[in-house]
Amino acid sequence: MLNKIKKFFAAAVPVASQPTTTAAKAPTINIINKSTLLNEKDFAAMVEACKTQLVQHVAPLWQKGTWDIVSGQPENVGIPIVILDNPDQAGALGYHTESPGGKMWGRVFVRPVLASKGTMLSGAMSVSAVLSHEVIEAFCDPNVNLWAQRGDGQLIAYEACDPVENDSYEVTISSGAKVSVSNFVLPTWFDALAPGDVKFDYMSKLKAPFAMSKGGYIVIMNPKTGSVKNVFGSEEAEALHAARQGGPHPAARSTRKKSKHES
Repeated sequence: MLNKIKKFFAAAVPVASQPTTTAAKAPTINIINKSTLLNEKDFAAMVEACKTQLVQHVAPLWQKGTWDIVSGQPENVGIPIVILDNPDQAGALGYHTESPGGKMWGRVFVRPVLASKGTMLSGAMSVSAVLSHEVIEAFCDPNVNLWAQRGDGQLIAYEACDPVENDSYEVTISSGAKVSVSNFVLPTWFDALAPGDVKFDYMSKLKAPFAMSKGGYIVIMNPKTGSVKNVFGSEEAEALHAARQGGPHPAARSTRKKSKHES
């Protein structure tokens, strides 16, 4: 009889189902070439260099799982970064942003790089380095909305390449060719309390949190007023940035933040 009672209750009381696990799918960066100036060989080389950099350098040092990088897919796939001939803002080399509907996307422009005596694959002023810059910053702050406390009441934008803009290094791809990619800062750079003996950027050019290389700049916001400004590592960096950008881009973090406070 006892066994029958046990069987009755076992049948009557539902057994909790085991939770199912769903593997989180890493975001995809989709690099698309729509430039008439960039041939497919150079395009493939810079895409491979960016993927190698993200997997081997950026993701491990940022302690994040890497993202997939694909090329040539439709623009509705992943986070599209489209390479175009001409900028939609005079002098702009590239940017990434987020649309009001939550779609993240980016642009890289070839003609202003070449007009500044740059190249496709070599040096800090190269299309490959600009593409690397946008890939890294999309990976580190995809929604373009993160700010770090500097310790003096000011907030610093979470831009991983701007503080060391104009610094680049080479990545060797499978063909043996060397392709230039952008230097980038590490999470320690955003920590006001980080000790001075740690690494702050990949190329070890910086010696303190929130420092800049000679060619770099940072975006600072006063949280009390919402005012946003750029601060540069040198007069040369400011002049170069002005020549590149031609004015505030409507998709830029500073423009978006200012508009938000003014609305």
